[in-house]
Amino acid sequence: MKKIYLLGLILILFSSCVRQPLEVPGDSIDLVSTLVAATLTTEPQSKENPDLTAVASVSTVTPDPANEQADTPTTAPSSTPTFTPTLSPADTSTATPTATAESSPTLAPEDPVLSLGFPSVKDTFDQGSILYQYDETQSSFQVEDDQFVLVAKKANGYETWSQSWEELENFYLEITGTFGEDCGGKDRYGMIFRAPDTSEGYLISIACDGSYRLSRYESEDEEYTIIRNWTTSEWINPGAGGENRLGVWLKGSDITGYINGSKVFEVSDDTFSKGRFGVLVAASNTPGFTAYLSQVVYWKLP
Repeated sequence: MKKIYLLGLILILFSSCVRQPLEVPGDSIDLVSTLVAATLTTEPQSKENPDLTAVASVSTVTPDPANEQADTPTTAPSSTPTFTPTLSPADTSTATPTATAESSPTLAPEDPVLSLGFPSVKDTFDQGSILYQYDETQSSFQVEDDQFVLVAKKANGYETWSQSWEELENFYLEITGTFGEDCGGKDRYGMIFRAPDTSEGYLISIACDGSYRLSRYESEDEEYTIIRNWTTSEWINPGAGGENRLGVWLKGSDITGYINGSKVFEVSDDTFSKGRFGVLVAASNTPGFTAYLSQVVYWKLP
């Protein structure tokens, strides 16, 4: 009888032990909260489209191989960028190719906007931007008066850029921009596209002297490759105040360039198959060179 009583007592004690709730130390809870807060800080959500996570792209500085006088920066930008919520494609796809054609009767027959229909996303900077905004010692990217203003503060030939949030594979991407009042030579603006991260991708620039260039930068080997060297084009509106539409068509490994709707090159390169896009600026002649973008638009291709 004593043995049965003792066995029952042991079973009761064991049962009460295994049912005890697990207590998490207070410092562990604080640690988890801190990690979650850090994640939310580095990956802000779009208020207009909460399913899309914006990527906080810090400026990347790429040397211009044609500028041997350039000073190589030794540190990354120290300023903290200010994120502007992205625009929903549903809110931004407001213009039709028909309206564009009516306002620009001299569009080239091969102009992609004539056949692509409604764009996937069109940003006219009247509600912020899908492009990341920041200001640091080398350059500035900010929305001002319904324009996206790009400033190259130093005339050292270095290209800096700011990216958007979405990763694209096959697409037609186009920006409409204007050279500022002070520009000359290879002062330029343009785009980065199919960027696997913030430090590399394809680069296309349009310069104040009426030329364009296509290149790529691979950060692992710090290799800058010129795919299409500076080429003068009759389709570019050069000089201060010149407005231009710069576009790239990506389908597989084929890259086709357009300036004001006219095809200017077609090449093949399979280094980068997909990635984010952004805009870039650089000055070789004019410290403080400024370019003004009135829109960024793209169509996703099947």
